[in-house]
Amino acid sequence: MDLCLANSGGIFLDSGFHGALVRPGIALYGGAPTVNIPNPMKPVVRLDVRVIQTRYAPAGARVGYSATYVAKTATRLATIAAGYADGLPHALSNRGAAYFGGTRLPIVGRVSMDTITLDISALPAGTLPPGSLVEIIGPNQTLEQIAADAGTISYEILTRLGRRYHRHYC
Repeated sequence: MDLCLANSGGIFLDSGFHGALVRPGIALYGGAPTVNIPNPMKPVVRLDVRVIQTRYAPAGARVGYSATYVAKTATRLATIAAGYADGLPHALSNRGAAYFGGTRLPIVGRVSMDTITLDISALPAGTLPPGSLVEIIGPNQTLEQIAADAGTISYEILTRLGRRYHRHYC
């Protein structure tokens, strides 16, 4: 018998690649085991983060460390309680997003140690008060999408998630 230690992607190859052992990594978490084909796995990880404040920013307002984002128009902002100390990549600064009710909320400014700022202008005023949850990983944003926005791989997103998140196992 041929010895073969297949990772998640190898498990889904034809039988000519199958051997004695498998090491199903990302597939255990519902991540896509291969690229360029539909993900056969059901997602099992969801990450929701609480809004801790909302603010109005006039046109020209600068947001975040080093003012890397400048509001082009009057903008409503929400600060959420997670950042790079929680494992969310700094590379999501001015690139990534969160979701609320299917609406994409772009990250504006830099991902800070403990917070991220979102542009919530696409939502009706008052829709997202402090205490609300926004989706970072879930039905609207897959592991693969957040990884692509951060310029990394989905497994890195999962392994970086910190201990400060409340975990709920079903």
